[in-house]
Amino acid sequence: MENIVIRNITCDEVASAMALALEVFMQFEAPDYSPEGVETFKKDIVENPEYLENARQGICPIYGAFDGDKIVALMGMRSSKTHINLVFTKKEYHRKGIARAIFHYLLKDILAENPALDALTLNSSPYGLPFYLALGFVPQSEEQEINGIRFTPMKYIIQK
Repeated sequence: MENIVIRNITCDEVASAMALALEVFMQFEAPDYSPEGVETFKKDIVENPEYLENARQGICPIYGAFDGDKIVALMGMRSSKTHINLVFTKKEYHRKGIARAIFHYLLKDILAENPALDALTLNSSPYGLPFYLALGFVPQSEEQEINGIRFTPMKYIIQK
């Protein structure tokens, strides 16, 4: 973690962030998903023109971890800034505390903007579930599947 810098990505870095998201998704998530789920992920996020434009404008913030000038992990939010919709870390950077550090950076950033915020939500993939449980997220129901995407709805209560 010593050379890792965490910050909001710039509009010029959105394409690199989406390339990272797709690369890691295909490596770790896609094996658990149907072809429909893979296409849904691509269509709804990494190839969605509206989402990409909102990310470029900062409406849907994306936080990145950089090793030099290379993005190695990211965490993105929907425009509500209450729901995390992207969490991806390159394989060689797994289990180094980077995603946890991005989460704490994101939390500090959104609380500065909205101090009354009391919870964050996300839909965990099967692969990500242990990580989110370790962060303190709590499942809100059993695993669900919509359009081929398998997920467990989760909530994080913000301690103040």
